[in-house]
Amino acid sequence: MSFASDVRGELARTPMEDACCARSELTAALLCAQGIAWRGRERYAVTFTASEASTVRRYFAMLKRFYGIIGQIRALSGDTLNNNTRYQLVVPEAEALGLLQALELLEEGALFGLRALPTAETVRYSCCKKSFVRAAFTMCGAVSHPDRDYHIEIAVPSEALAAFVVAQLAAFDLEAKISTRKQKYVVYLKRAEEISDMLSLLGASKAMMAFENVRVKKEVSNRVNRQLNCDNSNINRSMNAAEAQIRDIRYIDSELGLEKLPRTLRDMAYIRANNPEMPLAELGELMDPPLGKSGVNARLRRIAAIAEKLRCGDEVRL
Repeated sequence: MSFASDVRGELARTPMEDACCARSELTAALLCAQGIAWRGRERYAVTFTASEASTVRRYFAMLKRFYGIIGQIRALSGDTLNNNTRYQLVVPEAEALGLLQALELLEEGALFGLRALPTAETVRYSCCKKSFVRAAFTMCGAVSHPDRDYHIEIAVPSEALAAFVVAQLAAFDLEAKISTRKQKYVVYLKRAEEISDMLSLLGASKAMMAFENVRVKKEVSNRVNRQLNCDNSNINRSMNAAEAQIRDIRYIDSELGLEKLPRTLRDMAYIRANNPEMPLAELGELMDPPLGKSGVNARLRRIAAIAEKLRCGDEVRL
């Protein structure tokens, strides 16, 4: 099973105690998954279609408990290209109109008599907003496994509904964005912290902990790799600098003779030549009197300048 399937499975087991939240969740499930079809003359077909059987069983129990409706669950075989089985909960046609009225999804004068968005009363309370987003994700959502990247989304059929979902998330300080994909409007988050917060908001606490465990491991691994890369880069720079310093010292010795250098530079040249892998701070400790790192660096720069003048044929004043 995918990480997204695990999340949807956990959400299907979330307790539902309040009638207001049940109304909000059922409303979201129908609107986001386009589960309402007009049959003419105040006749409607109402279905809940999902990729997990646990989801339609949840809505079966919800309809029975809060609305006294016994639906029919059936499996839908996938096509030749996609063999994934989907599951559908069918509301009896005689009960469909009453359910839509109870969910406040009917509106006189609207296209086919159906509202495009829920009423404000449907998401009046914070618990109802959470329930709405939970159902929207369960029916139309996806989340990437944190091993790969950070991405969670809800794909809905209209721009207005996408904006409505964004507004519900904003109530919990989650700043989602909207993009288009084919004929869908995709509400998404990409920051790891926001995805973790959204999983917690939906009620997927186990998935959130699994997500956080992977995220922390990735961050530690990335931090270690960055530090190793930084250390390797520093080592390479130090080695290259040491090799250049020794080349300068040997060139001065062959062209001028190290004994011609002032004592301070001569001692520095001998110590560096005899300790090619030693860092500057340790070179300074071998000097008499000892030098700090900046002092060692200054003398090596003077040696490099003398070598450069010799290479260019310029006069060297010691």
